[in-house]
Amino acid sequence: MYALQRSSCQLLALLAAFVFLISCGGGSDSTSSPPASNSTFCDGFIFTDPANSPYVLPWSPGATYRMFQGNCSTLGGHRDTFAYDFDLNMGDPIYASRAGTVIIVNDQFSDDDHIEGHENNVFVEHADLTVVRYTHLMEGSAAVAVGQEVVAGNLLALAGNSGNSSGPHLHFQVFRDRTSFDKSNSLPITFSNALGVTRTSGELIESNAYTADSFTP
Repeated sequence: MYALQRSSCQLLALLAAFVFLISCGGGSDSTSSPPASNSTFCDGFIFTDPANSPYVLPWSPGATYRMFQGNCSTLGGHRDTFAYDFDLNMGDPIYASRAGTVIIVNDQFSDDDHIEGHENNVFVEHADLTVVRYTHLMEGSAAVAVGQEVVAGNLLALAGNSGNSSGPHLHFQVFRDRTSFDKSNSLPITFSNALGVTRTSGELIESNAYTADSFTP
């Protein structure tokens, strides 16, 4: 019995040491690691300078749309996640924001059933393994297929009202990689061609409108 108790104590000691090592691990760049547990999810991340951003607004140059729900918003489903909702109209074209490979396409769901999980999407993976999600697309509107290579400005689909949505819009979200499309795997981004008032970090501001400037793919 004493030997069993001693073994159990040794095991617990090893587990405690392992937990301590994890909690005291070395520092890392805030752009690649989540913030500390004593802060909200969106604290501690660094936004890329828009001049160096690989992303452009996902609509045609000259067009203007309002960003009505932003990062870690108290509204809707953006709490503790990085994502932008743009008020595109039903049927407005959505273009690739960055070059990459299409990895997921679905556009079979109705635009008026408002059922969570019935969102039509296009997912594009980039060279650095990040993935952008274009969501709430119009039923039957996908203009790309899985495996297709796209560059910024290529037509992907049309804006719709599919899934958990209260009206036509585009949900735009970037993930660290394809291992998870959970909101905790999201990343903050800026756009290189967004004309309008932004925060000093380059982050878009909720309720502001942004015009897409011309760009070279």
